[in-house]
Amino acid sequence: MLLNSSLPAFMDYILATAYGFLLAYTIIRILLDTHSTAKALGYILLVLILPLIGMLIYFSFGINYRHKKSNKKRTIALDEFTKSFKGSVPDDTKELLKKYAGSLDKYYDLIRFIYSLGSEKLSVNEFKLLTNGEEKFPEVLKTLETAKHFIHMEYYAWENDTRGNQIKDVLLRKIKEGVKVRIMYDDYASRKMKHNIVRQLKAGGAEIYPVIKIKLVAIANRANHRDHRKVIIMDGHTGFVGGINVSDRYDNSIDTGLYWRDTHVKIMGGTVHNLQRHFIVNWNVCQPNKLSVSNELFPEVKEIADKGEVQLAQIVAGGPLYPLSPIMLSYFKIFTVAKEKLYMTNPYFIPNDSILDALKQAALSGVDVRILMPEKSDSAVVGAASKFYYEELLQAGVKIFLYKKGFVHAKTVVADGDLSVVGSANMDIRSFDLNFEIMSVIYGAPFAKQLEGAFLNDMKECTELCYESWIKQSTFRKLTYAAARLVSSFL
Repeated sequence: MLLNSSLPAFMDYILATAYGFLLAYTIIRILLDTHSTAKALGYILLVLILPLIGMLIYFSFGINYRHKKSNKKRTIALDEFTKSFKGSVPDDTKELLKKYAGSLDKYYDLIRFIYSLGSEKLSVNEFKLLTNGEEKFPEVLKTLETAKHFIHMEYYAWENDTRGNQIKDVLLRKIKEGVKVRIMYDDYASRKMKHNIVRQLKAGGAEIYPVIKIKLVAIANRANHRDHRKVIIMDGHTGFVGGINVSDRYDNSIDTGLYWRDTHVKIMGGTVHNLQRHFIVNWNVCQPNKLSVSNELFPEVKEIADKGEVQLAQIVAGGPLYPLSPIMLSYFKIFTVAKEKLYMTNPYFIPNDSILDALKQAALSGVDVRILMPEKSDSAVVGAASKFYYEELLQAGVKIFLYKKGFVHAKTVVADGDLSVVGSANMDIRSFDLNFEIMSVIYGAPFAKQLEGAFLNDMKECTELCYESWIKQSTFRKLTYAAARLVSSFL
């Protein structure tokens, strides 16, 4: 009788001990595997408040088991290819720094900093600013028609629509002419083209693969380590990079019901070699036919005529295989370098403390800091989370403009009239640490003046926030923004 009465107590002790070990193991895994402090704290609170359910959520969605193996392979591929690239492809960085010493003095530390992030060499280029899809797609189609050797494309979203099929048709024609076509795409964002465009391109002779294969599409929308890049490389001397995916929604000459504001840049010159390098690193992991450094893939770039003004650029690539968060660090460095003007456009603004402090420091130092964001986000949580930061930015003197003509999706920065950034990276932890991103950092007044002009033109379609009015919002609204900021750590 005594034995029977003590058995439930003994079982309770066993279960409590097992739960304690499981809880400790889960917290240790969170601390070791989650690099974001906010996200780690969020998961720890989750498993403490919702004991078993919280653990189930973490082990189901907090750890990317497939991607741990994939990123290890990519890290190896990055190291191997970088060594080969450095030993085989000419690097004129030192010579260009000497040649343009007077013009580049204020950016010398920035250039060396970006170079140290991964041999991101400095090169002379020509640039063409492309505003929205109605400028980008005609330029892309025209450029692809001139390809002689190869076309490489890496895209987050490729839709089965007018522009998506136009590009597909050009690629199929170029394959018949003997041009090699290699394409990578994000398996979730480009899922609508997998059963038609992908099959047609494969049947036509293109090599086309998802960067990371996703099996559970239903829960993949927020899966970590997505390929968010939008890149084209043609014949090793011409490239495109920016925020515009292959989709009709970006082209306002096609009525999709919403005006879409975005930015891309066409680069002609040596910087395309670094675009190519980062493309090949991902390519060598996602499929079996590996590429190596060769004269065909990295041809000698035709010398660009000296027009008397600086026309230089570097590439910054980011993602989980880059341990130092190059995208975030480059943004931070640029924000601290600006002396007079700093104009930024970004649709998803959930900065970490470093970025927030850099922007406030710049504004408090007398820099004219302006941030342009959409008035209405396409994500209610992200939009609310962004608003959490408005008060302290406005208090520091940062000017915030909300775009109301449609949806602004551009990811650009222009500083002091001679430094520009155009790329795919948002201002959030996903772009800083989780997604594969890429952006161009362009030195020179000619392009910066164009990008600044586009920014000032966009301001005409904005409402400027006022600090005195903003702080009068209700406590409930502020609580909503704060709660969204916490939830955003899991996005």
